[in-house]
Amino acid sequence: MFTRSPIALALIGIAALILLGSTLSIVPETQQGVIVRFGQPVRIVNRYVPNEEYGRTGAGLIARIPFAEQIVWIDKRVLSVEMERQQVLSTDQLRLQVDAFARYRIVDPLRMVITARTEENLTDALKPNLGSALRNELGKRPFAELLSPERSVVMNNIRIGLDRVARQYGAEIVDVQIKKA
Repeated sequence: MFTRSPIALALIGIAALILLGSTLSIVPETQQGVIVRFGQPVRIVNRYVPNEEYGRTGAGLIARIPFAEQIVWIDKRVLSVEMERQQVLSTDQLRLQVDAFARYRIVDPLRMVITARTEENLTDALKPNLGSALRNELGKRPFAELLSPERSVVMNNIRIGLDRVARQYGAEIVDVQIKKA
């Protein structure tokens, strides 16, 4: 019956392709995915693992329940958040105009999806905290200390403070740097 009608065969073929396309997904090396079924996270694919050898991750072809499961893609690479220029007052009452940035990686994609939903929301949540941590730490120190070898201690303290906040969102702070002061 269907073999005589090329339109029916074409419709069956299209339906099969749609079903196959919504069942199979390709996970890139640089992405980790949270599989969400009807709004609830159910599993993670290609999760970030420190020091994992390239090519031996969970990347590749995966299957999911068609139309019921969606994939939220999250970058495995190091991402950055830039702070707008802010004025900071040092202990010796000097006003500093500071530009800074932080680099972070999402290490717990499930927590990130639950708390922030998207990488953009996570970046937006980290920006004010970066500014706050920077103001708190630089406000405790004289200006000359920012130009001395003590600067690495200051930056590490800012990184640790910001990391505490980032962990609540499933991220870890890799580095914090001042671009210009």
